Amino acid sequence: MARTNFHKVVVGRAVMLTFTDPSIEDVPAKVDTGAYRSAVHADQIQVSPDGKTLSFRLLGGHPLYDSAAAVVTTDTFKKVTIENSFSQREQRYEVRLRVKLGPKVFVAGFTLADRGKKTYPILLGRKLLNGRFLVDTAETSVDRLELKRRFGLKESLFDEEEGK
Repeated sequence: MARTNFHKVVVGRAVMLTFTDPSIEDVPAKVDTGAYRSAVHADQIQVSPDGKTLSFRLLGGHPLYDSAAAVVTTDTFKKVTIENSFSQREQRYEVRLRVKLGPKVFVAGFTLADRGKKTYPILLGRKLLNGRFLVDTAETSVDRLELKRRFGLKESLFDEEEGK
């Protein structure tokens, strides 16, 4: 039986997400209902010598979004094991970041990953989506061709991510 949830916002397969602290607006994110956790591109990931703080460059080193990178330092982090669809396991740090997606502003967990070969530096998984959003895969608020034009990319670059 179908449930009606009027408090949930409908999102498409790709959306624009804003980080509120640090402030980085309109970063394209891929919605992936097959992924449990969300991931964000980061580089220069370092734990302090006493193990109490983690610092990283949010979006740092991504070929399309490095100019928007911001240094983040947090004492709220943990190590998690990620398993991809090929059953390969990887240890990553997970941090909590305040984001705005559509009309909703909230804090969500993101693993720090190398998404440098992906068009979308952010992947949104079920843990972030559940209870907040409904996904309509026929919709998108991101125009991939416009992204490619804006960054001067060839049509074939990055297309595998969308199955095109």
